[in-house]
Amino acid sequence: MTRSTVLAILSYSAVAVTALCASRDNAEAAYQQTNLVSSVSGLASVTDSSLVNPWGISFIGPTPSSGPFWISNQGTNTTTVYSVVGTTGVSGNLLTVAIPTTAGGPNGPTGQVSNTGTSFRVGDGGDGGAALFIFANLNGAISAWDGGSTAFVQQTTPGAVYTGLAKNQAQTMLYAANASDGAIDVFDGAFNPVTLGAGAFATPAAIAASSLVPFNVHDIGGSVYVTYAPAGRAAQTTASAGEGAVAVFDENGVLKDTIMGGPLAAPWGVAVAPAGFGQFGGDLLVGNFSFKDSRIDAFDPATGEFVGSIAIDAGAGQTAGGLWDMTFGTGGNNGSPTALYFSDGINGETGGLFGVLTPVPEPSTWAMMVLGFAGLGFAGYLNSRGRAVPA
Repeated sequence: MTRSTVLAILSYSAVAVTALCASRDNAEAAYQQTNLVSSVSGLASVTDSSLVNPWGISFIGPTPSSGPFWISNQGTNTTTVYSVVGTTGVSGNLLTVAIPTTAGGPNGPTGQVSNTGTSFRVGDGGDGGAALFIFANLNGAISAWDGGSTAFVQQTTPGAVYTGLAKNQAQTMLYAANASDGAIDVFDGAFNPVTLGAGAFATPAAIAASSLVPFNVHDIGGSVYVTYAPAGRAAQTTASAGEGAVAVFDENGVLKDTIMGGPLAAPWGVAVAPAGFGQFGGDLLVGNFSFKDSRIDAFDPATGEFVGSIAIDAGAGQTAGGLWDMTFGTGGNNGSPTALYFSDGINGETGGLFGVLTPVPEPSTWAMMVLGFAGLGFAGYLNSRGRAVPA
């Protein structure tokens, strides 16, 4: 190898590094989707006919042996349980729990939360054990599970349609998104309705003026994120970009911040990405339920600025449905802390998909690898010529 050849290699590598790094700001977010469980045969690693229109996801963790994923299946009035080790090691359904239904009106579990505290005791008068999992239902019921094959109704609000559920950090209060009344209903540790004070969780005026109603609620680190969407399923499935909002409250319902319009289209799922989640590490992630724009939008948590998106692939031969919950794992049996697990009611909510998104190395990473290989080649050339390689 001549000196001019070596210099050409190093020059080419430097150009590659410059070009790839320069494209970083304009590149679309690169994430790999892996399908873990689906109701559609052959679409995912595991087929489970119970996983129809899966909404909320929860698990008990982090612990030394963090528990598996629990998923609410609105289409079959069940919750099913899957262990995921890493990003691909998924089990079949470990347990099916029935969610109580009513004779009329909409049915099916929506949001759900896990519980490791001593509140929310199950049974008539709270004479049972503390609930391990709690479910909101489209029929206005809150049900809970502490073992066995079925959950038990603990509270019912006549006329309510609960489309989301969250729990405060102290595990003493529940927040339920009531799409019927356009409100966040609050319950204490005994499942009793409580009032936090005038104006608590009131829909911000600008959001109300856009005729949006509460769609879901998340408590992340003591901040309560409420997503807003057009009223009614038909309007939610066909929502366009700009027809959605997110408001951030404290746990007493005092407004802290809002994100409106932009790419949001009937948003439901919310998560805050860890630093290791690739291009969107540290960002606020919001998932669009709308069939027209089924994707995850990322926002700068400090400024609320839209910074990019991740598309969701419904799979060959399938059609988009409602993108529902999103959560990062904590290790053990609920996956990787830097991988985003999601539930999706594909095929217009007649099917189901549970999948995971993992970051693909950014262009700058690949560029450094190219330069590294070039350097190794140069070092080998120097050694072959009997020259010392600089330390």
